[in-house]
Amino acid sequence: MDILPFFISGLIIGSIYGLATLGLSLIFGVLRVANVAHGAFIMLGAYTAYLLFTSFNIIPFASAVAGVALGALLGYLTYLAVVRPLRKIGELHTLVALFAMSMLIAEVARIIWGPDFVGYRWSTGSFSIGGLEVEWSKAAGAVVALITALAIDYFIRRTYTGRAIRAVVQDPVGAQVVGIDVEKIYAAAAAMGIGLTTMGGVLLTLFIPVGINPYMGGPYTLIGFVIAVLGGLGSILGAYVAGLIFGVIESVGYYVFSTMGFAEPSQMALFLSFVILLLILLLKPSGLLRL
Repeated sequence: MDILPFFISGLIIGSIYGLATLGLSLIFGVLRVANVAHGAFIMLGAYTAYLLFTSFNIIPFASAVAGVALGALLGYLTYLAVVRPLRKIGELHTLVALFAMSMLIAEVARIIWGPDFVGYRWSTGSFSIGGLEVEWSKAAGAVVALITALAIDYFIRRTYTGRAIRAVVQDPVGAQVVGIDVEKIYAAAAAMGIGLTTMGGVLLTLFIPVGINPYMGGPYTLIGFVIAVLGGLGSILGAYVAGLIFGVIESVGYYVFSTMGFAEPSQMALFLSFVILLLILLLKPSGLLRL
């Protein structure tokens, strides 16, 4: 079937979308903060991969470690400097501050690296599946994203720190009464969430060989919120599964609308994603899964 290659391609890119959305979903689930700077941190992850590869020939999977470390540091600092002072004032204040920070990050990136599109290409060959030629690097990126999602879900559900995070999500006051340091949990969630976001940005560069620029984050912020809401805000596996669904809708939708003669099949595929999101939320308002 002609549609099968697009379905497989959608699963592969959807795995990366899911990984990149884990952090957004985690931060909202724990901190009740909508991280509208999500795309800016994806952009920083993408530049991390690009700079390490072009300057030191470090492959993206090794760059992912550096991306997580950078994101975790930035997440911790963002919590201390922006989220913690504003959380108690109001959600709108935090939202505006994060939006301003995203613009600041983009402009600083433009000053440092310039406004032009850059990229790199790293390939280790390809294999054929379902009529689709898949690069080993992209398939490996999808597998790494899956393993990371499962590992984070295990961490949240099975470890002491993970159970403390879930306790804070359910009742911050009750968690504090039983001895959990709520502020440390908030800071850890912010660090972990943005660390996962920058890691997603690193792996995303496997799919956009010439698409890295300071203003690339906007569309990924939109995609991230669609996926997070679809999966259930706060749910780790929900975000990953929703990422797969979104990737398939995007890829298959592009094929279907292009064969139908639409001038902008990618925009129609995005429109279809929103329609499906609305239908799912009408049937299941909390999203596919819960934390």
